[in-house]
Formats: sequence, structure tokens, C-alpha cells
Amino acid sequence: MKTRFTLAILPLALASAFAQADDTAAPQDGGELQTVYVTAERQLQQSLGVSKINAKELERHPAVNDISDIVRAMPGVNLTGNTASGERGNKRQIDIRGMGPENTLILIDGRPVTSRNAERYSWRGERNTRGDSNWVPVEDIESISVLRGPAAARYGSGAAGGVVNIITKKVSTEWHGALDFYTNQPQDSKEGKTNRIGFNVSGPIIQDKLGIRIYGSLNKTDADAADINPTTVTTTRRGGRTVTSTSMGAGRDGVKNRDIAARLAWRITPEQTLTLDSSYSRQGNIYAGDNQNNNPNAFTQSLYGSETARLTRISNALTHEGYWSWGDSKVVAQLDRTENHHLTEGLMGGPEGQYQNRNFTDSTLQTKRLFGEVNIPFKLGGDHVLTIGTEYNHDRLNDKGSMVQGFSDQGKTDRFAGVGTGRSSKTSQSNFAFYLEDHYRLGNGTQLIPALRFDHNSVSGSNWSPALNFVQTLGDSGWTIKGGVARAYKSPNLYQSNPNYILYTRGQGCAAGTPASIRCYLMGNSSLKPETSVNKELGFEFAQGGFQASMAYFHNDYRNKIVAGDKAIALSQLGNYMYQWTNARKAVVEGVEGNLTVPLHQTLKWTTNFTYMHKSINKDTGNPLSVTPKFTINSSLNWQPNEKFDAALNVTYYGKQKPRTVILNNAERNTGLSGETVKPYGLVGISAGYRFNNHVNLRLGVNNLFNKKLYRSSNNSSAQSYNEPGRAFYGSLKVSF
Repeated sequence: MKTRFTLAILPLALASAFAQADDTAAPQDGGELQTVYVTAERQLQQSLGVSKINAKELERHPAVNDISDIVRAMPGVNLTGNTASGERGNKRQIDIRGMGPENTLILIDGRPVTSRNAERYSWRGERNTRGDSNWVPVEDIESISVLRGPAAARYGSGAAGGVVNIITKKVSTEWHGALDFYTNQPQDSKEGKTNRIGFNVSGPIIQDKLGIRIYGSLNKTDADAADINPTTVTTTRRGGRTVTSTSMGAGRDGVKNRDIAARLAWRITPEQTLTLDSSYSRQGNIYAGDNQNNNPNAFTQSLYGSETARLTRISNALTHEGYWSWGDSKVVAQLDRTENHHLTEGLMGGPEGQYQNRNFTDSTLQTKRLFGEVNIPFKLGGDHVLTIGTEYNHDRLNDKGSMVQGFSDQGKTDRFAGVGTGRSSKTSQSNFAFYLEDHYRLGNGTQLIPALRFDHNSVSGSNWSPALNFVQTLGDSGWTIKGGVARAYKSPNLYQSNPNYILYTRGQGCAAGTPASIRCYLMGNSSLKPETSVNKELGFEFAQGGFQASMAYFHNDYRNKIVAGDKAIALSQLGNYMYQWTNARKAVVEGVEGNLTVPLHQTLKWTTNFTYMHKSINKDTGNPLSVTPKFTINSSLNWQPNEKFDAALNVTYYGKQKPRTVILNNAERNTGLSGETVKPYGLVGISAGYRFNNHVNLRLGVNNLFNKKLYRSSNNSSAQSYNEPGRAFYGSLKVSF
């Protein structure tokens, strides 16, 4: 195949290499069709562990609040907390293949989003965050790509589980705009309702030279009622006596979002574009009574319905893309700033995470990123496209609330040798990366993608990540065998690696069996190793006559997972213990995924995917990495008899979810582990849309048609750590102009 370059088909704004996943062709000025070569990245997007959601599917299945509602229906994807502890369960995040949300990397237009790192990291590994899936209004998304397994490893730290890439709408060559309205009204008045309004306008300032796109959105989801979940009675042994207390697991927090973003795209020449992206987003958390330990009191109850945290993100990026005689290039300069303005929390001398007063404190994260990549096609025993890339990231965190708290409790002041009380609130780390990839077509349907990535982190040191993916087409039969193996990694976060970050829980965080008189602290550790994972995947695809099927086996060997240590590294003057974050030895994740698409009729299509989780276990503790269903089935029936009308039926079935079984600390020893599981359950949704004309689209639907509700237990050791909302009626209206 002769490799040629497309010059005249460059859009006004090429957001990222991710945005163009397939081979494409377009006429040049002279009318000749020329082929765009397939890079390694584009080919990896055809891997078994890749799912794509296009704009049409986003319209058919509108998200209630953020994209996690939609991504949840992809194979290998669940919504969980950061760990298997069950804490913060109602703030569920995207968890891919049971590796935990911290191993899911979120991209917007191919650029990493790391705002969650402005949220404090708890003793048990939780964050009070929804993750980074809520920074783009759903109506302004062009497509979403979900990469799992070896295909995701090329993106570096935090992608061991997978990558979610959100592609925003591009700059159009003609003036277009739209107003979007969405409402979600639960049948149960105790569940929070959602209302959203947004706009999008795009067009040329100078035809074929300069274009602009602007979008904005206002979104509010109310918090659930304070008494939505039943009261739980807990019995605790304290000092040889039995203490009985009651608590109520909180419902889902609400959120108040404001978003505004602009893109300016300059077509310098037919072969070069320069794109400037700038955005501002604000997420206000509407309190539903939750705190990390479910310790209600008059003060925390008084906070219900108010904003307890205000998270703002300002992002600016400048991108240059060029097509040259030797290949193509891309250079990105990115600057992100996240401000986490939240109520002060009890970290020293009180329950970890519980709000103390109405005073606000700030945590500020600033991220600088430089990225460059070239793709060079050549011939040597077949067709090659060599990718050479480099990346530099610098993260700087200033957490005035979490880094500087003192060592005092119950009228006593503690001291550890070498640990001062005047600690700095600032910490930082840098990461440099260099990588090589080759998309090699050998002929006879064989494709190989060898890759090697090198990362050097200023705290955790150097890491090599080799990878090999392959594709073998079996003639014209429609069958294809695909597989790969890759080493992924994750560097310690800014809290785990910082010795100035010290937590204290009045003995509740001490290792199980520690005498009740001992109090324990947990300190950051600058000597941590990066977490690593060897991800393997093997399976097949079949496609013929509109019928598509695939199945993949995946196996991840997870090593050096960072956990709270349970061995004292120092004793205080009062005889208390100091622990450190440490590396565990091994964990393993293993399972099977599959997809099936059947064209029942030219107007009727049935799609189904499934995930079976065979293993997800920390071999050191015996507990799962995260609490996920044993299996998940997502099935959708879509009917479109004409261009104006369509209808959809969606069914999801979740298998049993088991909790942790191994006690890790005194708090769990005193209360015991509940052993409460989540039994299998199913959810059904229906919707219908009608296009009145080229300007007006209406869609109505019902989520959870049969009103299957799950209520959260206040016991954090339970698998039932989240609410599954009941029946809700929704509508969306789009007015285009």
C-alpha cells in the first residue's frame, strides 16, 4: 500500500489524535482521494478492549448528571468508590476492570484531567470526589472512547485500568448553534431531581481561516433527603464495655455545575492548524449528610442542603498540528488550575473526614504539561508508521487544610522525633516521559504494534513500560484474532508521597489488635515505589453482514499497590505509633468481556455486552481491590422506522456484589464486618425521540421502569455502600439554529 498524506481535509480544529479513530479519506482540491495512514494509536482504538459512544447514542441515552451514567453501560466498566472499604460510596466513580477509579485516566480532547488530585486522600484510600467525569456538559460531547487493558497503557501513569477520552464538538465551517434543555424527575420525592440548560454556537470568523466554538451550561441536581436511608444500629466494644449507637447512611449528594468554554481554531495553511482551548467549570457539592465515618450530629445535620465544597477548574491549552512531506506532528502546551474550596475536616484528633465548623479552607492544584509527537511512515519488510513522543508534567499542590494540622488531642500534645509541627502545605512532583510505537503491517492480515515508554518521576524514580499488541485477520471469513500485553504503572499521588501529610484517627486506624490505649498516625512516604500492572488480553472478533461479535479474556497482575502500612516506624513521647504509606506485594484481576450486535431488521438493532469478573483480590489482605458485580449484562434494543422517530429499550443486570471479609484496623475489629452483600438486580429503561424538523428534537423516557431501588447501609464494611435510585421520568429538548 502506497502511503500518502491528506492535506486539504484538515478541519479547522483537530482536537486530538484520538478524535480520528479510523482510516479516512477525502477529496483534495483537485478531487483526488488520498489515504490517511493508520498510526499505532488509531489501530489500538480498534482493540478488543475499546468501546465507542457516538453523538447519536449520546442523544438516545442522555446522562442524568455526568458521563459516568453512560460509560457505566460499557463492558468492563462499573461505578465504585476508590477502594473496597465502601466509604464515600454514593460518590461513585468510573472503575474499569476492577482496578479502581484511581487507575482510570480521564482525557478531554486527548488531554489528561487530574483535578481529583486536589481532593484529600484518606487513610483507607478514598477521596470525597466524583472523579473527573463531570467537567464537560453532556450535550457538548461529540463522542466518548473507553480503552481498557493493554491498549490504554500508552497513556502513562493512572491508565492501568483504562482510559476514558471525551471528545468535544468541533468548530464548524458554517454557523450553527443549539439550545439544550434536560430534566430528570424522580417518582420518589426523597430523591434529588435534575434540571439542565445549555447552549453551543460555532462557525467561521474568517472563512476557511479562523473559526470559533463556544458552549456553556447550568446544571443542578438536588441532594437526596436526609432520611432516605434506614437507620442502622451499631454495637461497639470500647474499653471492655459495649456501646450501642444509631446512624443513618446518607443518600446522594447534589451538585451545582456551571461551565463555559471556548475554542479558537486558526488554519495557518492547508497543512497546519493552531487551536486555542480555554474553559472554566465550577462544581458545587450540595451536602446530603454524608461524612467518611457516618457520624451524624447536630452540626453535620445542619449542613444538609448547603454547599460544603466548591471545586473550580480553569484549563487552557494551545495545540499545533501539522502535516509535512515526511509525516505529521502535534505539539500541546497545557495549563490547568483546580481550586478546592471546602469546609474544614477532622484529620487530627477527631473522626477523619467529619466536618468541624463552617470555616472554608483551600486546596489548590496547578498542572503544567508539554506534549509533542510525530508520526513517520516508511517501508521496511512491510508498511510502518513510527510514532515518537515525549511529555513533561509538573504538578504543584498547596493544601492548607490537610498538610499542617498539629499533634494534639484531648488536652495532650504529642511529639515525634524529627517531625515538626510547622510543616509546609506545599508539595510537588514532575514527570518526564519518552515513548516509541510502531504500527507494522506485515501482510497476510498481520499487524504488530510494539511500543516502549520510559517515565521518570521526581519522587518515585524511573519506570519502563513495554507493550506488544497484535491483530491477525483470517482471510475474508470475518474473523479476527486480537491480543496484547503491556506493563502499566501509576506513580504515588501528591498525598501518599508527602511526609507533611499526616492523618490521625484516635486509635481507630491502628492495625487490628493494637491496644486501645495506643493512638496511631499515618505519614506520607517519599520512598514509595510506583504501582505496576502487567495487563494481558486475548480474544476474537467476528463481523459480517452487520452482525458483530467479540470476546476477550483479560488478566492483570497488579504489584506494589500503595496502601496504609500497619507496622510502626516511630514511637511518640506518649507511646503512640507512626505508620507510613507502603507498597503491598501482589493483587490480581481476571475476567471475560464480550459484545454482540444483531441487525434484526433494517429498522431494528439489538446490542448486548457482558462482563464476568473471575478475580479481583489483594493477595496481601484477601480483600477485593474494589467492590464490583460478579457479572454485568447490558442489552439495548433500538428501533428507528424512519428519520423522524426512534425508540429504545435498555436492560442492565448486575450480579452479586460481596463485601470485604478481612479486618484491617481497630475500627473494624470493634464494630465487626457486616458481611452484607448486594443481591443480583436488574434495571430497565425506555425512551423515544421525535425530530419535528431540522431545528427541533424532543426525547422522553423513563429510567428504572420497574422501580427497583437499593438503599445504602451506614455500615462502611457492607457492599451496600450506595443508593440505586428508583423510577424517574426525563425529557430533553434540543432547538438548533
